Amino acid sequence: MAKGGIVSLPNLARVLLQLRLTFRRCGVDALLAGVLLLAAASLWLALLPSLAARIEQQTRAVTLARTAPPPKPVVTAPAMAAARLAAFYSALGDAAHSEQIVERLFDAAEESGVTLDKAEYKPARDTAGRFETYTIVLPVKGDYARLRRFCERVLLSVPYAALDDMRFKRSSANDATVEASLRLTVFLRPVASPDTGEVRR
Repeated sequence: MAKGGIVSLPNLARVLLQLRLTFRRCGVDALLAGVLLLAAASLWLALLPSLAARIEQQTRAVTLARTAPPPKPVVTAPAMAAARLAAFYSALGDAAHSEQIVERLFDAAEESGVTLDKAEYKPARDTAGRFETYTIVLPVKGDYARLRRFCERVLLSVPYAALDDMRFKRSSANDATVEASLRLTVFLRPVASPDTGEVRR
């Protein structure tokens, strides 16, 4: 080879002659095998990086699938509605023990330091919803902080009650005592008949 990387004619002729002699010595079968081997090696080297990338990607996907939380079971709309209805009825109070509600109201008044002398009750029935209600009007007296504490205690001790209305009255601007009228609605499960187990209508 000459300087500058240029192959001279005598050297090129010598290389070509050596190749011809090698091909004649090996024969056509060996030459074909060499070409096939060279082609296979080239193909393998070309495909190897893409195969390795695909294997790595699939390994990551399998690992991700194994660590993912299991899918939630599919709940049909009727089953979900039935579950919500059951949860609603289980949250209602028991109409058979409505006297406990009165006790809790007076206990909450005593613990909060408000005056509760009487309570007015009005029962009702929601036929479509199959539950009973008691509307309770409570005239109470006390300062604002005690009245607020009383309302909180009532709603905590009777979780199936809703505070519908509050009305306040004060005799004078300087008077710390407030007269309040609170209206609660208590939601109750109907009493079942002991004989048939049917709900009372």
